[in-house]
Parts: sequence; C-alpha cells; structure tokens
Amino acid sequence: MDKLKHLILLFVLINTQLTSAQSIVALDETVFIHANATTFVSGESLLYKIYCLKSSDKTPSIISKIAYIELVDSDKNSVFKTKVALENSYGQGDYFIPTNLKTGNYKLIGYTDWMLNKSTADFFQIDITIINPFKTSEKETVSNATPNSSSNIATNGNQSTPTEKSITNENVKFNLNKKSFGNRELVSLKIEPVNPVFKDGSYSLSVRKIDNLPAQNQIAAANFSSFSKNNTVALLSPDSNIILPEIRGEVISGKIASINGSDKVENITVALSLPGKSFAFKAVKTDSNGKFIFSIDKANYNNAITVQIIDDNASRYTLSVDELPKIDYSKLTFNADSPLSYVIKESLVNRSISSQIENAYYHKKTDNIVKAPSYDPFYYPIAKEYVLDDYTRFKTLKETITEVATEIYHKQKDDKVYLHVNDPSVFPQLPEAALVLVDGLYLENQNELMTYNMKNVYKIELIVGRYYVGAKSFNGVIIFSTFDKDFKSTQKASSIVNTSILRPQLKKIYNKIDYTNIADNERIPDFRNQLFWNPEVKLNNESNNTFYTSDNSGLFEIVLEGFTKNGLPVSLKEIIEVKDSLVN
Repeated sequence: MDKLKHLILLFVLINTQLTSAQSIVALDETVFIHANATTFVSGESLLYKIYCLKSSDKTPSIISKIAYIELVDSDKNSVFKTKVALENSYGQGDYFIPTNLKTGNYKLIGYTDWMLNKSTADFFQIDITIINPFKTSEKETVSNATPNSSSNIATNGNQSTPTEKSITNENVKFNLNKKSFGNRELVSLKIEPVNPVFKDGSYSLSVRKIDNLPAQNQIAAANFSSFSKNNTVALLSPDSNIILPEIRGEVISGKIASINGSDKVENITVALSLPGKSFAFKAVKTDSNGKFIFSIDKANYNNAITVQIIDDNASRYTLSVDELPKIDYSKLTFNADSPLSYVIKESLVNRSISSQIENAYYHKKTDNIVKAPSYDPFYYPIAKEYVLDDYTRFKTLKETITEVATEIYHKQKDDKVYLHVNDPSVFPQLPEAALVLVDGLYLENQNELMTYNMKNVYKIELIVGRYYVGAKSFNGVIIFSTFDKDFKSTQKASSIVNTSILRPQLKKIYNKIDYTNIADNERIPDFRNQLFWNPEVKLNNESNNTFYTSDNSGLFEIVLEGFTKNGLPVSLKEIIEVKDSLVN
C-alpha cells in the first residue's frame, strides 16, 4: 500500500510539472563578446570571442550551437554578418575592416536564434568606432578639439581614451617576466589562478597598443555579470510564435507549395545536399503547411547547397528556402558623427601606416585555418566499394556498370534514366530506383551520368537492399566520388533550389611571430599593434601565452576576459611598455 501511495504521488508531481511546462517556456540564454578593441582604422582586423551563457547565472548555455555576429552602422544597416559555430558554448571569429566603410560609429551585435524571442535591446552590443583615412564624406570634418572634448566620435556617451590603469582580480593574476621590453623581445606571460575554481573556465586574451584615438568603453565580464537586465530570464508562452533555438546545429528551413493549389503539401520528402569532400545529405518530410526543417549537426563550411523535392510528382510543386531572420535595428541609438581632432593626427597616421605595412607582408604572417574534421559518410561502413583505378578504365557509365560495378543497372522512363541496384534476395526486383549521390549531390535523374566521363570518377560505392535516410526509404544506394569532389549538375526545375547560404566562419589559429632565430625574419618589417590574441586561453599554461613585441614602441594593454564553468567572471588588465631598442 505504501509503495502504491508513493507511485501515485510521483505521478501527480510529474503531471503537475508537465502542465506547468506547457504553460510557459523559459528563455535562459544570453551572449557576451570580448573584442580585441573598440576603435579600428581601415585595414585592421576586429577579433572577437563569443560566450553563450545562461542569463540567470552566467554558466555555459548548452541550448544554442550557432551564434550570430553583426556590425551595424549608424544608418541602422548591417554591413557585416556571420555565423559562429559554438563548441562547448564558445566560438570565435574575425572581421577585416575594409576601405569601403565610412568613418563613424558602429555597433557590434551578438545573439543566438533563441534570443530572437527577446527584444533587440537584450542583444549584446559593443560600441565600435571606425576611422577610414582613405574615404571621406560630406559629413567628415576636422576640428582642433582635444580627445576628451565632446566633439570626438562617441557612441551612447561611452567615449574614453584608454588609461594606464590596471584592473586586478583577487582570484587570478598575471605573472610577467618584467614590465618593460625592447623591440622584438619575448614577453613571458603566465596567468595564475589564485583560487583553483578559476582554473576551469573559458578565457580570451588580447595584447594591443594604446594610443589617443577616440575609443569606446567595452563592457567587461565582471560588469556584464552584474547587469540586472541580463540576470532576468525571459518567459514565453508556447502559444506565441516562438523562434526555435538551433539546438542540434545550423537550421535550414523552407516551404513547398502546390503549383495548381490542389496537390497535398504534407508528408512530401525534401532532400538537402551539401556536396564536397565531407558531404552531408539529409531527407525530411514536410508538415501540414508544406514546411520543412533541416538541422546540420556536423561542421561543414560549403556555402553552396541544393534543396529538392523527392517525389514522383515533384514537377507539380515549387520550393523556396527561408532567409535568415532580419533584425529590426531601428531602435538602436547612435550619437551623431563628430569631427576628428588634430590631436589624434599622428596616432592615426601611425596606425594607418602600420596596417598597410602589415597587410603588404600578410603572406609572411598568415593565420592558419583549422582543418575541418572529416566525417565518415552516413552509409559507412556497409557500402561495397569499387576503386575504378583497380580495374580496366571505361569512359562511359554504361560500360563501367557492365564490366565493373555489375550490381548496378539502368532503366529508361520517358525521357529520364534511373539507376537501380540488383538485389539477389528479392524476385522480382523492386520498381523503385536507388538513391544516387555524386560527391554528396542528390541526382533525381541520372541522364547527366550517362554522358559523364567516368575517368573523372575515383570510386563507386553501393548498398544493396532497402535503405532509409530519415523518413525516406530507397531501393539501394549508389555513390559516385570524383577525384576533385567538384561535380556540377545542370538539373533545373521548380522543385530544385541551388543557392548559397551564410555558413559559420572557419576557425583559425592566429599567427604568432617567433624571433627565436632572429635571422629568419630580420628583413621583414613588424608593425603589429595587436601583439597577441588568444581566444582559447588555458590558465597555468605559460607556453600558450608567450609572445614577441614588434617594432612599434609605446604602451600595450593586456586584457583577459572570461568565465569559469560555474559562471564566475574574470576581468584582468595590465600595462606593459615597449621601448625603442635603438634609443636604448
């Protein structure tokens, strides 16, 4: 009897929680961005790390797998937008400031799809100043005002010039080999967690030159955690039009429609092809409104996609792919652009010359792209493989399947050719055609393959028997892989969309200048203002945080930002000086 009472009580508690969950949805997610600076001259790079956190306690949020970064100008137009893949709630990227952007005030905006259910004011914002010495406009003038006057470029009243003041943290400290360095000298920096709790976390580190160009106050992690508006959790009604989070990866959605208006749009198969070396192929069914959603859960950076309907009556439908949501930035506030001061002229000239020299020698200092991981195809390892170089080569597909891949045969239906896989366990053979992919691209009609030069094909793989991809079954699978993974199809129809989409930025390992052997780069000029950028700092790991000074002298600011795994913020700043070695 007591056991029965416990079971009844447990049922009541579960039912109560489910009912409560159905009445409200908690949106507990925000983002924090650490940028390498807030003022840039054309030709420089904006570097950033994005932290996806819970609004409530600033611990890592595991909801969204994709974040978005936008740069918005004072006319409320987005001049740059990118996706950032979040790995364990964190991501990174960069933006090269082009010469076609005018001088003025901008905002760097960060958000996730899940956060689109909040107001724009809840998105993370950094006020950015861009100075373009190569592009002038009617609004741009020069004044004799000092950098601290109200006539300097500012945004939302946050104008400031970086000071020499350091910011300390009782739980984390910098351990530098010294505070003053010469040109091209090694700086040994060790970041030590005084409190062991702070060892486990995610941090980013920037070392950049200080000058008197007008700069904006960038919110620190420590201040971000204390903002009351970011400590609140948005509550959503499930009856409202909720934008779903990208919880498994990138979301690509769209809709099909009946051309004559009478054909059903529900339960129609739609396929997504992301061709290439590590291709992706997915098939889903439409809902009652003809909508479909794909989720890309593995890294793939090909921006060319093909979406098409797989149905005998595909020609009766049209297909469209949804664009990314457009954010209303009309309520963003920018101060009017103000004239630049003559006081900053020397700093501006120096910054501009430095960026031009660095860009001229970029090929000697390139960042390394992190190689995208290779994934086994969805059919691995059950496919039978024919590497065509192991056999006598034939020019046509008809000869190749007759002499080599003998399980494959073709049928003509009206003006189309379809490939089939012979299944010896079934008689008679099933009438459905096989799933045919070329470098990951789905081909509904194989006419193109009948005239394609098979000498371009590296291998043919096949699976015999019924095979399911998502909710769609096929009578066998045939995969053609070319040597260059660059097959292009000419197939066109209202049921096929070939388009380009925004894809996540490629992850980089940012270049570190090494003067261990001075002779290696002795004749290469080094005018870096950004001495070091590490978006994946490990505390107590000195080897990751050593860097060399450049030929530029002056004061440089070391900034560490980040959060522990339990949501504790870290903001730490220190100033070092680089003296001209020739003077010394």
